[in-house]
Amino acid sequence: MTIHEGDTAVRLRNELSDFSKRAFHRDLVSGTGGNMSVRIPGTDTVLITPSGVSLADVDPEVNLLVRLDGAILENPRNMIPSKETSFHLAVYLLRPDAGAIAHVHPPCSTAYSALRKPLPLPTTSARVILKEVPAIEVAPPGSGELRDIVKAGIARYPGVKALLMAEHGILALGPDIQTAYYVADLVESTAKIAFYQSGFMKTDKGES
Repeated sequence: MTIHEGDTAVRLRNELSDFSKRAFHRDLVSGTGGNMSVRIPGTDTVLITPSGVSLADVDPEVNLLVRLDGAILENPRNMIPSKETSFHLAVYLLRPDAGAIAHVHPPCSTAYSALRKPLPLPTTSARVILKEVPAIEVAPPGSGELRDIVKAGIARYPGVKALLMAEHGILALGPDIQTAYYVADLVESTAKIAFYQSGFMKTDKGES
């Protein structure tokens, strides 16, 4: 590894830690749920958050460096990689443009995911930025079945920025972790507005 690559990895460790904590404090995830990752540019390696650690407590040194084939290359704190590592790696293999992934469980988006329908996009900004947020099916967390469902969803919707994962939250992509975080935040904000809008529509129709 060159000095430049080393500096890049250190920077990305810090960014992954920063936006993991932001996601927790923004209420995009709770407890020890959710996982986030970044691809190191020009390599076949990815930094990913560990299993069993709240995103609020993700310090730079706990993030694991894994290869796209799943091999663990660096594990400074002897942590267990996120149980969702397999679908993160599958997305990176299918989407070379993806530099980061945020898988979080925000309340309104997760509620919509249970409907197994695309997220309504009631605002201009959501339609312009997100374009569509399709829904994919459910499978046990960390399972090969879930990995395959995510792969199929990414393949079916090329260029998609976010997916609703039925009963499981959302998957947001971006060229970097900041953008992936912003996409996740926008998806949840959009879900809130859609929820409020549905309530207003019922009121207008005289429904209780």
